[in-house]
Amino acid sequence: MNMSNDLVTLTDKQKKAQRSRSLALALALAAFVIVVYVGTWAKIGANHSQTAPVTRPLQ
Repeated sequence: MNMSNDLVTLTDKQKKAQRSRSLALALALAAFVIVVYVGTWAKIGANHSQTAPVTRPLQ
């Protein structure tokens, strides 16, 4: 079976739609990464501010 004859050629309109979907997906992924990053730092900051300061033991 020759697979080279089974290729699909996209029209310009289909290529534009595919680029738009790819861009939307990339932006959504970037937004998700930023939300997780900021949320992680916010959680770390909240936990850090609640911990007791490190003190030396009395001698």
